Amino acid sequence: MKKTSIPERGTSMRDFFSLEGPFNKYGGLVADMIILSFMWLFFSVIGFGITIGASTSAMFYVSTRRIANREGYITRDFWEAFKANFKKATILWLIAILLMWLIWFNVTNIDAVGGMAFIILPAQIILFVEITFMSIYAFPMIARFDMGLKQIIKTSFFMANRHMLTSLSCVVLLAAGVLSFFIIAPLALFLAPGLYATLASYMIMRIFKKYRPEMDKDPVLEIQEIEAKKAEERRWRDIGTIDENEEQEKNEGDIWTNLGKTESPPPEEIKVVETETPEERPSSPTSIIEKANNPPPELPLEEEVDIWRKLREMDPGPQPEKYVPKKKPKKETTAEDDFWASV
Repeated sequence: MKKTSIPERGTSMRDFFSLEGPFNKYGGLVADMIILSFMWLFFSVIGFGITIGASTSAMFYVSTRRIANREGYITRDFWEAFKANFKKATILWLIAILLMWLIWFNVTNIDAVGGMAFIILPAQIILFVEITFMSIYAFPMIARFDMGLKQIIKTSFFMANRHMLTSLSCVVLLAAGVLSFFIIAPLALFLAPGLYATLASYMIMRIFKKYRPEMDKDPVLEIQEIEAKKAEERRWRDIGTIDENEEQEKNEGDIWTNLGKTESPPPEEIKVVETETPEERPSSPTSIIEKANNPPPELPLEEEVDIWRKLREMDPGPQPEKYVPKKKPKKETTAEDDFWASV
């Protein structure tokens, strides 16, 4: 008879509340969103709304790192990102607010333009949509990339219009968060900003990784990839060295083989060229001593003078250079000098 195992009572509940269980995982995620929403609200209020851009960029910095399982502390990471991106995010936020105010002013006073309203009103609506779409990408871009303000505006405009589906999805999430504030005002403030940042980060990071695939890689996997690449380079370097040594040995063997096949030419006969006649060559040391003791007789003075005169005629030696007077350089004249000379 086959025995059937009876499941232990309470096993599923222990798994649910374990460290790796869904309660701890999703409960921690909700707690992180609440803390993130509170910090965004606090840092936005203390700056009277001017610091909303810096708070938003810091919120996206934390949320994008959390979904990539990067280690860190929410409060510390938020504060560091807030300080680092304060200038760029604040300037971009003030520009966006100014443009939104101009759009609102133009729409509310559209009757003043009369018949041009049917042209100006659609233009204002398109401008409002473009600014909203660009803001969705601009603040996360400030949080994660070291780029200039001009480059951020251009890149966010490009992404907002190229990835239209993601832009529309993020706008729907943003509109839902704003509507929730009017429905459940107190509770929405402490959950909606963090929830929007978390959900939008999943979509925005998918866009960013299309252009920067190396973003937010696991450090352990990144180190392993670097080590594997170095090992592959060493292996190919060793293979290349072996091939070079084999080729060098082969070339040396070919050289010695060719040397063995070729026959060396016969040695040339050495010919002795006599530069002196037998009469001029001394026969023995005794003859040298006799010549030293009996020198040849000296020539008369007149013959010696004639010899020197003939030698001078044959080679007169260096002659003194003729004097050639140098010409004065011609003075360059300008058009003004020519004019005054003609006067």
